[in-house]
Parts: sequence; C-alpha cells; structure tokens
Amino acid sequence: MSRSVEISSVEGEALAAASPVRASRESAQELTRAIALALALMFALGLALRLTGASALGFAEDEINKLEAVRAYERGDITPNAEHPMLMKAFIYASFEIAQFWNQHNPGRPLSDETALRLPNILFGALTVLPLFLLTAALFDRRTGLLAAALWTFGVNAITYNRIAKEDTLLVFFMLFAFYFYLRAKQASGYDGRRKRWNYALSGVSFGLMLASKYFPHYFGLNALYHYLFRVRERGAGEPAWKTPGLFYVLMLVVFVLANPAVLLPQTWSYLQSYTSGDLLTHTGYLMGDTLYKNNMSSTPFWGTPIYFYLLFLAIKIPLPVIIAFVVGLVACVLNRRRPGHGFLLLMFVLWIVPYSLIGAKWLRYTLSLMPFVYMIAAVGIMTLFNSFIAGFERRGARRARAYVYGVVLLFFIALPAWAAYASGPHYALYTNMLGGGRAGYFFPHDEFYDDGLREAIRYVTSVAPQGATIVHETPGVVRYYLQKFGREDMQSRVLSDAKFELAAAPKPAYIIVQRGRTYFENRQKLATVRASYRKVNEVFVQGVSAVEVYVAE
Repeated sequence: MSRSVEISSVEGEALAAASPVRASRESAQELTRAIALALALMFALGLALRLTGASALGFAEDEINKLEAVRAYERGDITPNAEHPMLMKAFIYASFEIAQFWNQHNPGRPLSDETALRLPNILFGALTVLPLFLLTAALFDRRTGLLAAALWTFGVNAITYNRIAKEDTLLVFFMLFAFYFYLRAKQASGYDGRRKRWNYALSGVSFGLMLASKYFPHYFGLNALYHYLFRVRERGAGEPAWKTPGLFYVLMLVVFVLANPAVLLPQTWSYLQSYTSGDLLTHTGYLMGDTLYKNNMSSTPFWGTPIYFYLLFLAIKIPLPVIIAFVVGLVACVLNRRRPGHGFLLLMFVLWIVPYSLIGAKWLRYTLSLMPFVYMIAAVGIMTLFNSFIAGFERRGARRARAYVYGVVLLFFIALPAWAAYASGPHYALYTNMLGGGRAGYFFPHDEFYDDGLREAIRYVTSVAPQGATIVHETPGVVRYYLQKFGREDMQSRVLSDAKFELAAAPKPAYIIVQRGRTYFENRQKLATVRASYRKVNEVFVQGVSAVEVYVAE
C-alpha cells in the first residue's frame, strides 16, 4: 500500500512539473493562432483596399505595354516588352485566362480588362504583409512585425503602386522573402545543417523570382553587404562554421531562367542594349511643380530631377502619423546602429535614398521598394514611443495605463493612416498630407495622375468627333486601345511630341488631349500654342483636380 502511495506521489510530482510546460506550449500556440488571424485580417483588408475600384482608373501607357506583351504571349511570342522580365506578364496572362473563364460563366458581372491586368499585383501586394511581418519579427520581435505589416496594409503609398501593372510589387514581395530566409539561415545553429540548407535554398529561390520580376540585382548585393558587416548570431565554441552553399546560387540561377526564359534570347539582349543606352526614348522631361527637368540616366548625378525628389515625396505623400513614427524610428536606428536589426534598416534606407536621389531618372513608383523599410523603421519608432510612455506611467505608479496606451498608439499610428487611405480611394496616388498644402497633382503630376482621367477624355472625343477626325495625344497605346473599345478606329491618331508632327498641318477637326503630367521638352512649345490658340471643349477632373484637358482645332 505504501509502495502504491509512493508511486502515485512521484507521478503527481511529474504531472505537476509537466503542467507549466504544457501551459507554456498552449499559450505559445494560442499566440501563434492570434498572429495568424491578425495577418489574415490584414490581408483581407489590404486586398479590399487594393481591389475596390480597380477599374475606376483607365489604363496608363505603361500598362498598355504589358497588355500588348500578354497578347503576344498568346501568339507564342515572348519577346515584346523585353526591358522587363517575364514573371509579372506571365501572371497577367494567367489572370486574363481566369477573367475570360469568369466572364463566360458570369456575363452579368464581367471582369474588366483593367481589373484583370492589375489583379496579380493587387493580390501579391496584399500578401506582402506576410514576408514583411516575418522579416521584421526575425530582426526585432512579433509586435514590431505586426505593426510593420499593419502600416503596409493601410499604407496609401503601398496601395497606390500595388494597383498598377508594374514590376515593383513582385520585386518587393520576393525580395522580402529572400532577405528573410537568408537571415533565418544565418540565425540557425551551425549544428542544424538541415535548417540552414533549407533556408538557404528558399532564399535562393526567392532571389531568383525577384530577379525574374525586375532586373534590380543590387538588392542581392545589399543583402550580402549587410551580412558581411553584421553577425546576426554569435557562433558557439566548437560550433561548425558555415559558408553560403553552392545550392543557393544554383537555385537562384535556375529559378531565374525558368521564370524568365526570354533572357536566353538574343533579341532580348539587343533590345536591352538599345533600352539602356536611351535609343528608344521618344520624349524627355519630368514636370515637377512648375519646372521641367531632364529625367534620364545620362543626367546623373546633378543634371536631372532634383536630388530632393524622394525626400519631398517622403515629406508630403506619407500620412503625418507615419512620418512622426518614422523620424523617431530613424533616430532609434542611428542610436542603436550596431545592433543587427537597427543596422539592417539603417543600411537599407541609406543605400536606397542616397543612390536613387543621385540618379538622374526618378519615378515615384520606384519608392515601392523603399516603403517596406520606411514602415519597418516607423514600426520601430512606434514601439520606442510605446515603451517610453509605459515606462513613464509606471514610474508614476499608473501600471494599468498599458491598455490605454495601446489604444492611443493604434488609433494614432494605424487607424488614422488607414482612414487617410480609405478616404483617398480609388485615386490613392493623389493623396497629399498637410505639409503639401493640399496641392494634389502639383508636385509630381506624371506619377500622381499616371494617365488617370485619360480614358474619360478619349471617351468624350469619340462621342463628339466626326468621322475621320484627328486625335492628338502623348499616349499612342492607350488611345489605340480605347479607340478600338469605343468603336472609333476611323479616327486618325497623332503624337504631339513627334518631331514630324505639326499642329498647323493636322487634318481638321483635330482634338488635342493635354495632360500636365506629360509635359516634355519635345512638346512644351506645342502645348503653349494649343492653350493659347485653340478652344477648350472638355476637362476631366479627378477628386477636384484637373487631370486632362481637351482642345479642338477646327
């Protein structure tokens, strides 16, 4: 009997010892489920913001290039638009196939061409909360990761460029995954060879897909530079040393070629040479405010768009709460620059903003690859402020203030920017904060409108122009597409900046479409003549701002 009691006592002690371990495991599982639920909610909300009104904006000229490339893919020709890799166009091709199937079975709710073209980027843009959270959490902690993901979800700048058919969205998505898996490989123990090899392999695949999205290999170099400068994990005594395995490089190359086979074609390299040398440029110039600047690579470093171009963007195109958090986070990164997480953000931000600011050719869509680091720095700033507030309250004995501080922080730094994004839709690119003086569409008209309102102007012209009339513009692809869609292929199309085109010699009547954002050195004198000599017959406003004017020469 005594033996039975003794055994029961031992079992009881064992159960008691196991209980905290089990409770800790269950708590960790609950936390993981809560984080997964939060990320799923962010994805859903981010997708809703990006998808709603996707067809409210007509095609931009850059997007027509993608559409025509996809149509060539349907014919088996993968050479068009060769200055950009194939991956995004392959996704768009699949999107159009799905849209065609949908429209055949749901004729009452058809998907427009505009939505089908933008859908892959919209989806991947919303999904970017996952790699952004993972990378931030691996560098800092999960709370900071959730904040960075939330800032991306509701970030008006991220939403803006996730809604256009350009390669930057896929670049960012795969770049963040590549950084994350490489970091996890470096953080793994030298004894855990399987985990290291697996993460190196996933990083190589991600880098390959990144390069198949956009030819920006410098992010691969930045990752290597960071890990050369920082050791993310101290190696224990006797722990095996690891170098990046050859599998990493092999997978990167193989995946890149598989996802972008056009890179193997001689025509692609010939086209890339012409593209990078500037031989394909038909017009030059970028209107910033009231000044027309050169906007090409040959104007680097000080003869192109101003070096403060991107700094001005950061100052006036980002909601003020995010700017405040970013400034605080940037200071925290400078003060803690020797720590791996802070050092990573400081390195990535500085080595983005400095070289990009010196390059003569600048476009706001390039900032999409900057925004993850801006949001990560802002998340660090939010946590810095939160911890400072909590410490201050605790020193005063107000230990119950934590929940209230959480609420205020989420309201100010997350809810207010989210509302700003929601209120700006679907024309998100026009958002300008108070520092911009409410001058939407003034500082960066090309990027802020991105041909918004052009479709409506073309529709007006097709509704009033007589048979065989002339339409003059700066967007031959967009005009060609919508003339066909509106059943007016009888109209003659002319490009205003074409050196061979003379306004006075244009067949009458001629309808001239004027877009302030498409002011170039090659057309500015002609635009002045149009405004001074011809009659304005229509004007398209977007959120109260003039986007497109239509003049007629009779």
